[in-house]
Amino acid sequence: MSLNSYRCENKHSGGDQGFTLIEVMIAMLILTIGLLSLAHMMVLSTHANMLSGRMTSCSAIAKQQLEQLKAAPFYTEPITATRHPFLVAGGDLDARIGGYSQFYDSDGLVTAVGNALFELRWQIADVLSPLPFEMVRIQVRCLPAAGMQDQFAIIGEALFTTFRSANVS
Repeated sequence: MSLNSYRCENKHSGGDQGFTLIEVMIAMLILTIGLLSLAHMMVLSTHANMLSGRMTSCSAIAKQQLEQLKAAPFYTEPITATRHPFLVAGGDLDARIGGYSQFYDSDGLVTAVGNALFELRWQIADVLSPLPFEMVRIQVRCLPAAGMQDQFAIIGEALFTTFRSANVS
């Protein structure tokens, strides 16, 4: 066997040599970039999930207050047409007014201003009607409490409106 034939055979049987160091480093770089982007996606998805939970809580708190106002009797004294204190006209959706606002923590429990995650405001307004009944418009707004400063604290707001009426006898 000559030296030339040996070199030729060695050249063809080189498929079992494995990967070069450069190929391994490029594969590791591609894998690292993929894992880092996946980790970033997981962080974003966790924050989006937290934001969604806050938005759901905000809506649930507003809906609960709306249901309480709808469930209250229209009159405490039907004979004198004395309206229930919950349904007396007042409040403001854009400003905090005593008796028409409340603060809630992350568990949906009433709390003080400093611990609040949500601020709930409601407004009761008389609606003029030519018919022989009284009508009120009830609006409830839940928004982030003033002290929320992190980038995922902006949860938007929930705003619900309904009407209640009672016959005037």
